[in-house]
Amino acid sequence: MKYILVLNSGSETLKCRVFERKKLDEKFNILVERIGLKKSFLTYYINNRRNQVNFSSGIKDHKQALKEVIKILPDEIYKNLEIIGHRIVHGGEDFVKPTLLNKQIISKLEVYNKFSPIHNPINIKCIKAAISHFPRLKHIAVFDTLYFKDLAEHIYLYSIPFKYYEYEGIRKYGFHGLSHEYMYQQACLKLNKRNLNVISCHLGSGASITAVVQGKVLDTTMGLTPLAGLTMSTRSGDLDPSIPLYLIKNLKMEVSEVDNELNFNSGLKGLYGTSDLREVLIAGGQRIPGFKVNKKYSKHKKELAKLVIKMYLYNIQRYVASYAGLLGKVDALIFSGGVGERNQYIRNEIINNVNFIIKPKVLIVKANEELVIAGKCKNY
Repeated sequence: MKYILVLNSGSETLKCRVFERKKLDEKFNILVERIGLKKSFLTYYINNRRNQVNFSSGIKDHKQALKEVIKILPDEIYKNLEIIGHRIVHGGEDFVKPTLLNKQIISKLEVYNKFSPIHNPINIKCIKAAISHFPRLKHIAVFDTLYFKDLAEHIYLYSIPFKYYEYEGIRKYGFHGLSHEYMYQQACLKLNKRNLNVISCHLGSGASITAVVQGKVLDTTMGLTPLAGLTMSTRSGDLDPSIPLYLIKNLKMEVSEVDNELNFNSGLKGLYGTSDLREVLIAGGQRIPGFKVNKKYSKHKKELAKLVIKMYLYNIQRYVASYAGLLGKVDALIFSGGVGERNQYIRNEIINNVNFIIKPKVLIVKANEELVIAGKCKNY
């Protein structure tokens, strides 16, 4: 039996799944968390039993994280790996299909670090670590931007001088494509139909919404970078373009400071002081099964939480409503991601406050970007 190892690297995490190559049956699932921090830990499942390995002094980087993953891979899998699939967030216009990696391709990929400085450098570090350990295996890059490669020109262009697109590649690319693609695939299976009209909502720490018409992507909320669109855990989402300029000109902030504020200190964190939506919901009077906060909230904090929840929801509702108007008939409204999958209150507030012509089917899909990656790698 031959296997595909899929590596999905985040800023502080490394998700690893192993699939049998032919039928894509999942054989092993590993998650490393708190990379770069103290008290890192690794979890994996054998016979549906959860196992955890703790690292009190921490796992310093993704190279070390990969070494720890390799240590616990069963020998039968380790010896029969054929392909390693890598999730890359930004592929730009150069990479519109899964790509076999080599030094030249990796160098070309590094050009897109400027558009995705939070994600792409980590993805590439993980690639280099994997190639150094498995130099004889095929390493395939699969891109989050790939799903949006056929966006129409009038949708992906921005209303700025055309030269910035021609010479700098500044345009809408879209992200979370692997998740949105999986949501659409699952909708087709569950509804037993093809060429659906759907609105897919990936709601997690990062969040985005995509509209699909007759099986083809129409539009998506993220743009040149994963900063655009919805209010997120630490990202601002859509802004008046003059706001960063104001911060630079009037508050004398450095460009790097503004970039840091909008990516790491905005969204829920900037508005309320925590990036965890569950805490905001509890402060606002909602119950979260299995999640407790041992805090007492002042009247001011309670009212602020309610305001932040309204802002968070409105930004989702306005995009869902806009896309519903463009689609006309919506076959399915799909939710995925940590918030989308687990929070019924958020789902209900979105569904009940958008005036659909005909209420769509509401589907909840457990995210599985790794399976999509494996599927795109299996024939290499």
